[in-house]
Amino acid sequence: MNNFYNSYFKVDTENVVQNFYKVKEYIGPDTEIIPVIKGNCYGYGLVPMAKLFEERCHVSLIANAAMYEAVQLRQGGVKCDILIIGGIPQHLLHGAIEYDLQVPLFEAETAKRLNSLSASAGKKTKVHIKLETGMNRLGVRPGEDLSRLLELVKYLENLEVVGAYTHFATSTADYNDPFALEQFARFKEGVAQIEDVGITLTYKHCCNSAAIAWFREAYGTHVRSCSSILGHMAMEDGREPIGLEEPLEIGAYITNIHSVSPGETIGYSRFFKVEKPMKVATLSIGFADGFYPKWMRGGGPVLISGVKTRFLGCCMDQSFADVTGIPCSLGQKAILIGRDGDQRITTWDMEQFCGNTFEYLYGTIGSRVERIYK
Repeated sequence: MNNFYNSYFKVDTENVVQNFYKVKEYIGPDTEIIPVIKGNCYGYGLVPMAKLFEERCHVSLIANAAMYEAVQLRQGGVKCDILIIGGIPQHLLHGAIEYDLQVPLFEAETAKRLNSLSASAGKKTKVHIKLETGMNRLGVRPGEDLSRLLELVKYLENLEVVGAYTHFATSTADYNDPFALEQFARFKEGVAQIEDVGITLTYKHCCNSAAIAWFREAYGTHVRSCSSILGHMAMEDGREPIGLEEPLEIGAYITNIHSVSPGETIGYSRFFKVEKPMKVATLSIGFADGFYPKWMRGGGPVLISGVKTRFLGCCMDQSFADVTGIPCSLGQKAILIGRDGDQRITTWDMEQFCGNTFEYLYGTIGSRVERIYK
């Protein structure tokens, strides 16, 4: 195994489990949680986090967005039910049957193809009907379109409808967001339409992490969450009513320390112009590690020796930080997210600095960054 990493992404698993049960207590005993671990579990690591939810949180269903990751989960030994919530290319549908996956259903061609593949394998495939309520991404509209789909499904003996779901477009914006309320009304209409034809829905889910914070009426049998379990309710104003803790530390190491003088420049294209004498540390992390460029090129914060300083730019594999007046040494850690002494940088801090949510900040962090679970 190659353990020669330049940087790390450390997950406090006890903290994750505590967050899970805080969310569970908040939503109450009548609603269960479906962890959504798409995008490599938002950078936290797909299979290790799935096994944590399965073994420590005892979830019965995990969701992700793509066939590729769902198959990775099965091949990695995850045994609980898995739901793909994103669109599936037609040529990959056979994976649902081969790996015992639950999949979305919202149009006739996919329904017929899934049924045929399932029949050929002598299996039934469980599906969740995706209802279009206002996101206009995937889904079937309640009313005539849904009626036609339900009429077709009635004759497809190798499909079993077990769930219905939708996705709120604006639940992060504000408590009691009017458009989210409209979407929920359409969702209820669609659910009633499905149940009126005699289908029993084991899963009814539409709330994401932000909606969990305020939209109790919409909880259904399940809520979908991961960001809340990872310490973020995902409200745009940062409100967080549950007392969640961020279970994360991201860090790199100092590989060089040197002085620069006024008139010199740092980085490609002479990116940073030095205006006064400075001491600069080169760090073992860059944009090829998957970090959002504005973080390092925009002067984002970084902790060195318990002092909050700033990035001065980055290259593909390295970056630069201002360590003027800060005692530091080669090999020392630099903390991008986490605590160092009395100082702390949180995901919320970086969301505000970069103008993007944590999915953008962490979802692209690559395999060159070591994942550590403790």
